[in-house]
Order: sequence, then C-alpha cells, then structure tokens
Amino acid sequence: MVYGHFRYRRIHLPHHSIIHLPYITMKKISLLISALAGVLSFAQTSPLVIQNYSAYNAEGRMRTGLPGGASGPYMYAAPNLPYGTYTVPAGASTQYNTFSTSGTALLPITTWYVTDPTNPANNGAYAYNHPFISSVMNVTNVWAGFHFFLKDPVTGNGTDTYQIGDPTVDPWFTSSATGTYSSADWFTITTPSGPTTYLQIF
Repeated sequence: MVYGHFRYRRIHLPHHSIIHLPYITMKKISLLISALAGVLSFAQTSPLVIQNYSAYNAEGRMRTGLPGGASGPYMYAAPNLPYGTYTVPAGASTQYNTFSTSGTALLPITTWYVTDPTNPANNGAYAYNHPFISSVMNVTNVWAGFHFFLKDPVTGNGTDTYQIGDPTVDPWFTSSATGTYSSADWFTITTPSGPTTYLQIF
C-alpha cells in the first residue's frame, strides 16, 4: 500500500508539471507581452503643442529622446526657414502630432538630425517623412525638451535662456523655470484619447 501510494504520487507530480506549469508560464509570458506592448505604446510619439505668448523669439535646439533616459537614438530639429536655428517666433503657436508629420506643421520641422550612440551607422540628417523616422523614431522616441534663448525679434538682443523639458528623458531639462523677463513651463495632459505635451512661454 505504501509503495502503491508512493507510485501514485510520482505519477501525479509529473502530470502537474506537464499540464499546469506550462499554463502558468504561458500566462506569465502573456502578461509580459502585454506589459511590453503598453511600454511601446507609451513610447510612441504623442502631440507636442508649443505656445509662445512672450514678446520674444525662442531660438534653440528641440530634442527628442528615449523614455527614462535610456541609451539609443535621439534627434534634434533642423532650423525652420527663414531662421538659422529652430525658432518659435514671438506670439506664435504650433503643434507637432508626430515626428514623421512635423514637416506639415505651422512651424515645419522638415529635417531631423539623428544621433545613435548604439549604432553610429544611423547618424545623419533625415527628411521628416523618411521611413527611418516613421518606423524607428516615432516608435522609440518621445519629446525631450527645448534648450533656447529668448531674443528680441527686432534687435536680436538676448534676454532669458531656458532648458525646458522632461527631466526623466534628459536630466539637463527642467519642467518649469522663471527668468528675468519671462517664464516657461513643460507639462503633459492625458485624456481618454491619449497624452499631449505642452510647452508654454510667457
């Protein structure tokens, strides 16, 4: 009887491992895939609205990056004509829905300068509608921030300088700052349709 009971238990345990453990493992894998899908969905570029309510032109470098400051490709916006650097004129507003449609915005970004420390072969200038921007950068990057000077549109004299953006993407950025003649804020509002990031200059 003891021997038979022992044999029964030896048969039962493999049955449990064959039938139930793979189910548990598959369930964990399914949850992991769902979690990764959520991360990728969050990482996809979301709209950026820039509103310059100040009397000065905002001139500088608009940057993207990977969520959490992870290493990988990032990019800077090329100058928007007729300016020599990326510029949001005094009193102007614009919206970028994605990196790959930025060339159609009111203040168009027609070219992106990509730097990829993990694969230098990707470095270079890309048209906004290049497949690399839509297939790689749209999926992996988010808006990081804007390092800019405020300049008088008539005299060209500078006033305040800011590094405004998401410090979780790049620690050099801050989400809010006040200068001598102005202030700037970077924030994200999430609605049922998704997140939208705002840069406001006052």
